[in-house]
Amino acid sequence: MKVIYGKEQTRYDLSLAVTELSWSSSRGQIAQQAELKIKEAPPLQTAGFLMLFSGEQLKEAQQFFHGPLVRLERDDRTGDLSATAYELGWYLQKNEISRTRLNGDAGTELSRIIKAAGVNFSCPPFGFAVKERVFPQSYTSLFTSLTEQAYEKTGIRYFVQYQRDKLTVLPEGKNSIVPMFKASMLASSSTGESIEDVYTVVTVERYRGDQVVSSATKANESLVKQIGRMQKVIDAGEDKNVAALAAKQLAELSKIPRTRSITVRHEDEQAARLRAGWLVKIMEKNNQTITDWIVTSCQAHWKGGQYTMDLQLERRT
Repeated sequence: MKVIYGKEQTRYDLSLAVTELSWSSSRGQIAQQAELKIKEAPPLQTAGFLMLFSGEQLKEAQQFFHGPLVRLERDDRTGDLSATAYELGWYLQKNEISRTRLNGDAGTELSRIIKAAGVNFSCPPFGFAVKERVFPQSYTSLFTSLTEQAYEKTGIRYFVQYQRDKLTVLPEGKNSIVPMFKASMLASSSTGESIEDVYTVVTVERYRGDQVVSSATKANESLVKQIGRMQKVIDAGEDKNVAALAAKQLAELSKIPRTRSITVRHEDEQAARLRAGWLVKIMEKNNQTITDWIVTSCQAHWKGGQYTMDLQLERRT
């Protein structure tokens, strides 16, 4: 693995000097965070770039982190350095859009606005229209707002995949590299279920101005009796078929997901790129059953040529 620092023409190979290195991501975050400690570190500066490569060569295909150092702290006695870095998407929360109008597919409009800021950003259509004026806010806030609406109206969650300075929005589970972990690689594993994000009743309302012009409510009565009444109210926006939208979203939101927490140790350079939003496969103990899981959070460490990853997983059936 290679740990490189760069700022303008300056480059430092920190690989041998790094004593601790970790990186993390979670559902809803637009940028990964990295933490590192460096023994007797050279003169690094904030806004210098941290670049992490899973192999021994500085190939773009092996790079899985690229972003600025945002915090530095040097020990006055030893000269050792502690640093925090974020991927490039961190800048999207440090810049705000002016008041602007959205008029079109939500994903297409999100892509248009962020690309206009000079960011190499691509986003698929989300499948629903927005027609509204949004007030000044960070680009990250706009991303969060529209992707949350996408989940409410389509049942699809999205995450951001990075390739150096290129940001691509993908539906969860659509990563091109799908890691496979054998049960023997799991240092720990526990399974359960969660109703934290479950709703048993969905109401969809369509507005004209401040007035409700149509609405529909759908309920999963058996689940209401089983786990209680939990109602989600969704703004239909431009969608006129409120009953169909309520039924569709109830079917998605009333699923009780299976959850799993695992600690996996591996030396797979491709799996080092793993982040929240990825699909991973686990070959279970019988070496025959393969289960699919979506990563909702990842805390990764690297030491001595081995990756250790604490993963929170979700599986909806």
